Amino acid sequence: MTRASRPGPFLAALVHGLCLALLLLAPRPALAIGQQEEIEIGRQVQAQIASQGVLFEDPIVNDYFRRVCARILKAAGPQPFPFHFYVIRSNFLNAFAVPGGYVYLHSETINSLENEGQMAAILSHEVAHITSRHFARRSDAAKSATLLNLAGLLAGIALAGAGGGGQNTAALGQALMIGTTGASIQAMLANSRADETEADSRGRSYLIKAGYSPRDMFGAFKVMNEQSYQLTGSVPGYLSTHPGLTSRLASTFADQASAPPAPRDEAYLAIRDRVLALTALTSRARKIFSKRLSENPSDASALHGLGLVALREMDYSLAQELMDKAVALAPGSGEYQTDLGELALKRRQPEAAARHFEAARQKGHDSVQTALGLARAYELSGRTKDASRLYELAAGGAGDYFPAALEQAGLFFGQNGQLAKGHFLLSSFYEATGRPKDSIFHCKAALDSPGGGNYQGRCDRRTRDLEEFMENSRKMGIGLKGRG
Repeated sequence: MTRASRPGPFLAALVHGLCLALLLLAPRPALAIGQQEEIEIGRQVQAQIASQGVLFEDPIVNDYFRRVCARILKAAGPQPFPFHFYVIRSNFLNAFAVPGGYVYLHSETINSLENEGQMAAILSHEVAHITSRHFARRSDAAKSATLLNLAGLLAGIALAGAGGGGQNTAALGQALMIGTTGASIQAMLANSRADETEADSRGRSYLIKAGYSPRDMFGAFKVMNEQSYQLTGSVPGYLSTHPGLTSRLASTFADQASAPPAPRDEAYLAIRDRVLALTALTSRARKIFSKRLSENPSDASALHGLGLVALREMDYSLAQELMDKAVALAPGSGEYQTDLGELALKRRQPEAAARHFEAARQKGHDSVQTALGLARAYELSGRTKDASRLYELAAGGAGDYFPAALEQAGLFFGQNGQLAKGHFLLSSFYEATGRPKDSIFHCKAALDSPGGGNYQGRCDRRTRDLEEFMENSRKMGIGLKGRG
């Protein structure tokens, strides 16, 4: 059993993209988009994005993010299909919705907004595009939105996501990829001013029902309007894919222009600091945090942010120094203890890592991340039985937003004599990361291993579902990562 490989060579992606571009030139009949087709399009897009490794999988941020998303969905009422929300690593400011209930928010958007309500406003607007079924309702879109249009979009994702060459190149490639993705998807949606007005109105209703202030939608769009140009220096993604934002600010949201500013949102600002530290170019993050520390040496969040930057750069001694200072200023933070645990694992100090993860859980930060970290610490310390229990716990709560837990648990069980369980968890990992061929391979391996009968029903269902998914991908002309 092996770990997932990195994205393929640039040349292969380029050839693949060109082939699909040629397919787009061929005339095709119009496709009537129904609800099931919307769901399938969403699955295909998500699989391609997940396979590029650009989803932001930090459990601390995702737990917070999904709590906000849950509030919006509750306000929106029952839906005919489940919604899925993801944060994408990108230095490009944008957000976009995909047919079938998939909503994506760029990490730079989180870095640019001021409070939780503004983030909820962006999400409400994107959810409203889906609940309004703008993709399916517009006749012009239905004429042009063939499955091969989708294939071309996904080829762009594969091409831009395959770059390498260091942090700067990777960040640029991700920004271009996600910017192109968002623009292409919204072009397929063919958002008109009327669509945007409807999404504004419906999204605003969701926002208020969720307990947020309508001023947050005005504030969010004002930030997007002002900062898009500053961040990109060219055509801003959110403005180009959501037309008329400037005029909508002056009309639809005019009643909120003079509303008093929202109070300082400490919880959101802490999450924003974390996203900045873990996703922005390290030089930029360091500059921002250092400036804050020069103004306030007791800024624990800035200290911790610098520690996370040092951790990314593998300067473990500096990371330790900065994180220790942050914990001294904020001793009740379970998140800080969790990060110290991760740092101790990097420094090959499993006993220290276990102490930090245990402290985090005692402080109420009992998450999938702490369970996984503690499992790894116990495994390295020879406490195999305790590690087994915690790997089981981590894998059970991983879902598709923290697939690393599925992978590491699968490797652990496979290496400790439980081959069927190990293969099944690796199958779950590959399914979550957009590699259906590898997922099927490990399901079959699970069934061929001792105890595999325990996974017969689940593997049979998963294999049938993924084979149908792969056949749809083939019909769309979409290449999939994994075994040939």
